[in-house]
Amino acid sequence: MAEKANVLVVDDELGPRESMRMILKPNHNVFTAEDGATALRTIDERPIDLVTLDLKMRGMQGIEVLKEIKKNNPQIEVIIVTGFGTLKSATEAMKYGVKGYITKPYNLSEITSIVEKAIEERRFNLKLRNFFKEALFSDTTHFSEEAESDLPPLAENALEDGDVSEDLLDVTEYKIKKMKEMQDDVSRENTVLEEKLMRSERLALVGQMAAGYAHELNNSLTTMLGYTELVHNVINTNHPELRELLDKITTITNQTQRASQLTHNLLDISRKKSSEREPTDVHKLVDQVLAYTEYRVHAQGLKVVRDFEPALPRISVDPRRVEQVFLNLILNACHAMAKGGIITITARQVQREMGSVVQLAFADSGHGIAEQNLKEIFDPFFSTKAGSGGTGLGLFISRKIVESYQGTIDVASEENKGTTFTVEFPALQG
Repeated sequence: MAEKANVLVVDDELGPRESMRMILKPNHNVFTAEDGATALRTIDERPIDLVTLDLKMRGMQGIEVLKEIKKNNPQIEVIIVTGFGTLKSATEAMKYGVKGYITKPYNLSEITSIVEKAIEERRFNLKLRNFFKEALFSDTTHFSEEAESDLPPLAENALEDGDVSEDLLDVTEYKIKKMKEMQDDVSRENTVLEEKLMRSERLALVGQMAAGYAHELNNSLTTMLGYTELVHNVINTNHPELRELLDKITTITNQTQRASQLTHNLLDISRKKSSEREPTDVHKLVDQVLAYTEYRVHAQGLKVVRDFEPALPRISVDPRRVEQVFLNLILNACHAMAKGGIITITARQVQREMGSVVQLAFADSGHGIAEQNLKEIFDPFFSTKAGSGGTGLGLFISRKIVESYQGTIDVASEENKGTTFTVEFPALQG
């Protein structure tokens, strides 16, 4: 059994710091630090293999702590912890050779996978350094059975013949090649990750610009509405001979009001509001999202079927955040049915071991998702919408939102038959 690694968790917030400690504690020796200065002192006082580092902290910022770690202890692996608001800092951090990043709120499988991979690479690098020490500074080089199985044929022959020194260069060359391959792999991963983080930041900027354009457009639409109503009243009062135009002016007014409502909806979504839970009626929430998507559904010739149990209990969530989840699921369904189809939304109260939940299912009759893609569908930056503007963040963010309310989200799909996303939230009692 491999020796436990020493992991240092650095976060200025007690909750996330303790959550990370509890997740890593079963497999590693975990130390914690509440700020950058404490983290650097801890590294000076004891050997540390890996650091999970929150970028946004009070006092010494995470990026400064990272620089100090890599300056004085470059062999320590670092994994950065970031929220969606610190993507710029995360992008900068990639330049210093971090092994990956973890987003808040935490996901258990994501943390375990990233940490174990980083520790495995560190152990390999340590073994490699020990090998070079033996190869270059010892009279006799010793190899474990594991090392022997990884050697090239010439090196194996050398061990059998007992002539290690003659083929030592061959062994060293092989190990250097293996190390370079690993470094190249890490470099490629970092490059791809940096590009994706930059793309996310650009998307955030596009969202801000869209909100600004919506605001300006809404001002223009308000002016248009005022003048069309004025023309309507003037004709109706003073020019009865032109009343045949009133129907056309009414049509202009109605369509302008519709456009104004669309910009209001966009502005509502884009406004930053504090995330506060409140008892939420899923009927009304789904109706609101369907109002947002009414134009697209109609334009694609889609049919929406609502199948709701009456008198469903409410759920305790921030309705604006859950609205984002439902909107993403409905838009995904629209994308899957470019040539028409049916979106079926069902809502049920279901009993689980932990209590009653409200279950919502969003089903489409579209092209479905390939089986090999299902296991990655909630991964960040994974998208099946190649060439169609998919960012690969919608379902990832949706899962984070749902899980933040102790909910679950699952997917079932069959190619050419359709896809169903099922979301469950704990039901409010009483």
